[in-house]
Amino acid sequence: MNVRKMVISFVALFTFMVVSAVPAYADNYYDSKYFKTEDGKYEQTIATTSSDKNVQVYVSEIKKVKKSTGEKSDGSPSSLDVRLCNSSSGSCTSWKNLSGAAIFTDMKAGTYYVDIKDKYASYYYYGYVGVTVFPD
Repeated sequence: MNVRKMVISFVALFTFMVVSAVPAYADNYYDSKYFKTEDGKYEQTIATTSSDKNVQVYVSEIKKVKKSTGEKSDGSPSSLDVRLCNSSSGSCTSWKNLSGAAIFTDMKAGTYYVDIKDKYASYYYYGYVGVTVFPD
């Protein structure tokens, strides 16, 4: 094999490897973050783009605490609702239940706060929230 054929083969192989290594799209995973309801804080800050405009929110390791006694027990994601609030305009989506994952589609590009609330005045909940932002 002459040098020219070797160079062409090398360039072709290198190009194939680079093109194969770059995904056609990339989901943005936000690490799970501790949250607590009724603490007046947003649970997570995320960003969407013109191409990554769908958001999936999920929770894990949910505990509920009775306010009057401090008694802790396992909590259910179905007792929790989530919404996304735009950091610049302040407008928020409607609340979605977290039994399973909550999915928000076709969001405008921007920065959003994840806001979680529980349904019971006599309890607060805590656990971990994870978020994935992905394309259509």
